[in-house]
Amino acid sequence: MAGIVVTCPECEKKFKPKADVSGKKIKCPFCTHQFVVPGEKAANGDAKSKPMKSDKARPDAKAKPAGKGKPDTKPKPVAEPTQSADPDLDKDENPYGVNHVELVPRCPNCTEEMENEHATICLYCGYNTMTREWGKTEKTIGVTWKRQILYSLPAIGSATYVFFTIIFLIYYCVVSPYDVEGTMMSFSDHESMRMWTTVVNLVFIWAAGMFCFQKFIAKPKPDEIKLD
Repeated sequence: MAGIVVTCPECEKKFKPKADVSGKKIKCPFCTHQFVVPGEKAANGDAKSKPMKSDKARPDAKAKPAGKGKPDTKPKPVAEPTQSADPDLDKDENPYGVNHVELVPRCPNCTEEMENEHATICLYCGYNTMTREWGKTEKTIGVTWKRQILYSLPAIGSATYVFFTIIFLIYYCVVSPYDVEGTMMSFSDHESMRMWTTVVNLVFIWAAGMFCFQKFIAKPKPDEIKLD
C-alpha cells in the first residue's frame, strides 16, 4: 500500500507511509493512536462511502464556557514516542552500523593515524599541524674539503690580521717611545697620535673579530648546493 494516503480514525489526519502497511497495526505519527490499516479494497470503499467529518460536527468542537460543568478528572494518556511508518526501522537498534568510535589523533591532511596526541608532524605525508605546511625533500651536494678551505680563508686572514695588529699596538704603545727617542721618527712619540692609532685599530680589530665569529662559530660550514 505504498504511496496510498492513510487517514487516522482518531484525529482524522492523513499521512503517507513509506512501506506497505496494509492489514498491519501502526501508530499515527500525529496523535500516536494505534489502529489497523484496512486492506486496499476496504480502504478505497471506506474512502468513498465515509464522508469527511468537519470540526463543527465533532462533539468536542464547541468550547465549554469557563466556570461551568464538572472538571475533567479523566487522566490524560501519556504520549508515547512516535513510530516510523516502516516497522523494520524500529526493530533495528543500530541502523547506521556504527559499532566502534575511534578517538585516536589523525592527520588533517592524509587522515593517517598520528604517533601520539602530542605529535605535530605526520610521518606519512610530512604535514606540520603547527605551521600548516608540508615537509619538502631536497637533493643537495655535500661540502667538500676544497669548498671548506675556500670558505674559511677570509676568516683565517681576519684572525691573522687581529693577531698582528694586537702585537703592533703593544709595541707602538710600550716599546716604540724608547726606540724612536733621538731619531727622525721621534715625531711619532706623541700621546694624541698614540691614542688615535689605538682607537682606529681597535675598531678594525672588533670588525675582524665579529667576522671570525660568524665564520668559525655561528656558521662554520658553507651552504650545500641544491639540485633542481
